[in-house]
Amino acid sequence: MLMADLVILAMLGKQRQETHNIEWKISLRWKVLQVLGAILIALGLCIDWSPQPDVNLPDTASFLVIVGVLVMATGFLLALRRK
Repeated sequence: MLMADLVILAMLGKQRQETHNIEWKISLRWKVLQVLGAILIALGLCIDWSPQPDVNLPDTASFLVIVGVLVMATGFLLALRRK
């Protein structure tokens, strides 16, 4: 009986460690996405981009801001999913 208890405790400890590692990775991912989104938004707002020669293409600044917002929203949703 004692051997079975030790095996169960070892399995629980390993499961807790795996859960901790998964939560840490998810936490790191959403933080990286938030920073990347903020960098893209800052690039779109702060740098004076030259005008596009083709009228049909979107402006670089607005494109970077939109992509930055989408990346930040993805990171935020990933953080909500974790909880």
